[in-house]
Amino acid sequence: MRVVGTLRVPDSVSTAGSGTLRVPATRTGDKSNTGEPVNELICAHNLGYHYSQPSTTALAGVDFGVDSGQFVAIMGPNGSGKTTLVKLLLGLLVPTQGTVTVAGKQPRDARLEVQQLIGYVPQHESVNAQIPVNVRDVVGMAAQCRYDGALDRKEVRRRVQAALDMVELGDLAGRPYGALSGGQQQRALIARALVVDPQIIIADEPFARVDALSHQNIVNLLKWLSDEKQVTVLVVVHDVNPLVHILNKVLLLNTEMVLYGAPTEVLTSANLLQAYGKVVPILVCDEGFLHPLTEGQHD
Repeated sequence: MRVVGTLRVPDSVSTAGSGTLRVPATRTGDKSNTGEPVNELICAHNLGYHYSQPSTTALAGVDFGVDSGQFVAIMGPNGSGKTTLVKLLLGLLVPTQGTVTVAGKQPRDARLEVQQLIGYVPQHESVNAQIPVNVRDVVGMAAQCRYDGALDRKEVRRRVQAALDMVELGDLAGRPYGALSGGQQQRALIARALVVDPQIIIADEPFARVDALSHQNIVNLLKWLSDEKQVTVLVVVHDVNPLVHILNKVLLLNTEMVLYGAPTEVLTSANLLQAYGKVVPILVCDEGFLHPLTEGQHD
């Protein structure tokens, strides 16, 4: 045990009846260093955005590239530009500085084409759970909107059930969405993203207000998508610790990019001080991974 302390992170391998999604063993590091083919899917050069009303620079000087199948965390304090970056990737905003491409296309210029590559997972709290729809309908609406009548109802229903089975909610397809737990709702929203067969998943705070078991289930599911399905996963997080063992890269922001790279390079005391403006304690687990205690560092 190191002097700075040890944070024990549970293994992601489940046991029968544990309720934890069963996935392959954890991999670490950058796929570009493993001999696997590298295919940069997302690329940003000197990317920035300035809001005119009120006049505010939300993002500036961001440079990063994400290869196909990589798992990347985007982190930083409140107001650091995380949400703005997501909007730029989705083509909802036009860069006021630099460029960003997704699959070689500028998101705003080819908005429909780019959005067809992406499955977006909002926070479960952003979806009104009081709307009287069942889980199957929540997932099915994404397929109906994406394919715009190109699929018959039978095929849509098949895809919805397959997506729900993937997140282990197949038996709850007919249950009211509002009756699910927070963790189940978050997994239903992941299924909604998966039903359109995306190349990229962008998840916004998928661990917000979910219990520990749901944390691990969501981590395991996202990891499986990256490892087995070669889906590129970008996760916006305040607390990166549930993901530290499985990330390829971390993008640390504070309006400007502090650093982009492997977790061991990014999650250092100096970089975190630059991002959060205060000292962030770092614990080192038995496996040697850095776990920054960023909770409470966002104000």
